[in-house]
Amino acid sequence: MRLAPLHSFPVEEFLLTRIALSPDAAQVAMGHKAFRALNAETGALEREFAFPEFLGQLRYSPDGRYLAAVNVADNHPHTRGRLTVFDAATGAAALEREAALPVETCAFQPEANGDAWRIAWNDARMEAANAGGAAAVAARIGRASLHGPSLAPLPLPGQQIRALAAAGDGGWVCFAREAVGATHTVENAQLVFRKFRLLSLAADGALRKDFDLGIGAGVCALSPDGKLLAVEMVDFKNNERHVSLVDAETGVEANLLPLEANTLPVFEFSQDGAYFLCLKEDSEGDFNTLRIWRSEDLRLVGEAQLDLSYHAMASCLEHSTLAFLGGGKLDLFAVE
Repeated sequence: MRLAPLHSFPVEEFLLTRIALSPDAAQVAMGHKAFRALNAETGALEREFAFPEFLGQLRYSPDGRYLAAVNVADNHPHTRGRLTVFDAATGAAALEREAALPVETCAFQPEANGDAWRIAWNDARMEAANAGGAAAVAARIGRASLHGPSLAPLPLPGQQIRALAAAGDGGWVCFAREAVGATHTVENAQLVFRKFRLLSLAADGALRKDFDLGIGAGVCALSPDGKLLAVEMVDFKNNERHVSLVDAETGVEANLLPLEANTLPVFEFSQDGAYFLCLKEDSEGDFNTLRIWRSEDLRLVGEAQLDLSYHAMASCLEHSTLAFLGGGKLDLFAVE
């Protein structure tokens, strides 16, 4: 695999800056609060979008008509959640919703007729505490149609949603963490362990699959079709970390790549879910290594060395385009 440089644009960027490529690879959206869309050929500003919170995710609808933004937790206890879906062509807000807690993840899903879109998001609430107990997070999936009536949220009792994707049959796939967990005694100390779970829900919210992934999980990404979870898995017993892919239908986990100490990977799926990309610092050099696997058989199809400064990426492999952010620049490459 070879990455041929296409364009390089100087930009102001931070570690919280998010980027997204439009489905036709003609536009790059980027920002950490209010964000903007740039022409992928010239770097010219095409649109500005008003968003007052720190960005947790930027996501285009599969047809490129809409651009959704959700906020991320900022360590402030009173930060509420925000979702805004923008018209990508005009920058106007098509849908706005607030939540009691930071939203952090969202997903588009086609309406039954295939001509319009609905959006789902992490719409968590705080449950009132029982006598003598602490308040707990009550997870639910908020839902709204962009062109029709509002939809009832789907409750997800006892969980905190970390990532969300739409399944092809109208259901949903969630990567979640237990809200309460279990208490265990370790060396005379009472410790609370909260497990991570990979959940599949029917369109009406009925639980179809529930896979226990243990207590050690970090960076994550769900494929757009909800078939695979990419996750940083921690093996505490052997003091190891791996990049793993978990099948949402079977729960089978495959370790693709070991992770050295002090390395933080960046995950991305192609927009059709056919390929998985991982960018991570090389343990023996002063560069990042990009690796691409084919999702259906986990075959490594290519790898390339890249600038160590990159900390965010976006892909549009359908148009053989990758975007990387870091070191005060936005770089676009063609995959050959």
